[in-house]
Amino acid sequence: MTKIISIFERLGAGGGGKIKAVYHRLNAFSEMPDFEPILLNLSHATAQKENFLKLQADGTIFPKVKYLTLPEACAATDASNSLPLFDIAAEIGQANASVRMKNTGIGRVLKYTIHEKDVRRIYTMINDEIFQLSVKKPDGISETTDYAQNRAIRWTRTKGDKFLVGRNLINGKSYGMNRAFIRSFYEIVPWGPAITFFDGITSAYLSAATKSPRVLFLHADHMNYAGKTLHRAKLLIEGFAGEAIITATNAHKKQIASDLKPSAEVHVLPHFCEIEPGAKLPRKDLVTVSRLDLEGKPINECIDAFDLIKEEFPEVNYLIYGEGAGRDQLIKQIDKLGLADRVKLMGYTTAPLDVFRGATASVYPTMTEGFGLSILEALSCGCPVVSYDVNYGPRELIKPGKNGDLVSPGDIDAIAASLRRILKNPKRFQRNTGYQLERYTRDSYVNNYRAIADKLTAST
Repeated sequence: MTKIISIFERLGAGGGGKIKAVYHRLNAFSEMPDFEPILLNLSHATAQKENFLKLQADGTIFPKVKYLTLPEACAATDASNSLPLFDIAAEIGQANASVRMKNTGIGRVLKYTIHEKDVRRIYTMINDEIFQLSVKKPDGISETTDYAQNRAIRWTRTKGDKFLVGRNLINGKSYGMNRAFIRSFYEIVPWGPAITFFDGITSAYLSAATKSPRVLFLHADHMNYAGKTLHRAKLLIEGFAGEAIITATNAHKKQIASDLKPSAEVHVLPHFCEIEPGAKLPRKDLVTVSRLDLEGKPINECIDAFDLIKEEFPEVNYLIYGEGAGRDQLIKQIDKLGLADRVKLMGYTTAPLDVFRGATASVYPTMTEGFGLSILEALSCGCPVVSYDVNYGPRELIKPGKNGDLVSPGDIDAIAASLRRILKNPKRFQRNTGYQLERYTRDSYVNNYRAIADKLTAST
């Protein structure tokens, strides 16, 4: 059995295109009997374990996909056997502790809080087994001990989001840099037969410590909003210690070959969108499904464009689905333009396909896009898309004038003109949304990953 390991630094309950792409890959491998897909989380938090179970419960992640934190992986090794077991009576004893209990998807979570002068000690237990000890100090310093199988695995000191120092309790060494600290645990685990996927450059530094076949999947986090490869990313991509690099578009592969000297062969594995038959919904409004990050996803520009055409299409509203730091700014803009009855922030949706099924068109402002899974989802639902003309996915997925349109970022008049063309003749654009979608079937997707996995395992 070959493990398929996808490394995460933090697992949220929602997720954009990059996160969905990882879930799709893990799900595909879970259907292949000779592979064991594992989501390896470098973090260690109860909330993220809960998020994983919620994603499995709603069918986003398939049941055969396993979840593992890095401390849990270390606790399963022989190297941790000499560590002492946690003794709750010795630790808490007769201390005056407040106790909170919550029944969750991961079991019964107990939190014991002990106040010692200005210091708070919080013990988190899951089903009577210690999971974490957090010590909060008045100067903003936090000291966290992560446990697995009732053994203390690692200790960190932080201030806010800043890593100060960490101690590997298995090898007894201290580290002043977070990446070296994480790597010290990663190297302890004998992963066995495996293929490890590094999604984006964030965790690619661990490739040098990986002995099994390694794959770097490039999304869009290695580029700035001008579409240029970041210098740090260039060094990581060219220095990636692995056997394969994957991108989702041919355009991206060409730019990699032009701008970089990749350290491994570059493969193109497009994403997919599988649409189950559903009831036809009346198409009425314009929609955007995106995180509310206005630097990378300038939805504010689309609101300005809608303001230019609102009188021409009084029956059409603009519905924006998503959450993010730009929400307050969008609320102020909507109020300033007097559009509160026409432009509505709908919050995060767990059913984007239903949103696209009921939309006249999708508006997708983006400054850089590795693929654009939201574009593919919209087109697969018969919903034409107006997107910014940026690398890489929009240019491969959208045929201007056929299944949508491409416009220059920041060109408010051009966005308005494109929306006007679609709204005047929506059915013509909607009929053409199936253009080239045969490239993005689930069967093709699964076969592509099967082929590259076979190639990598055959080389070991």
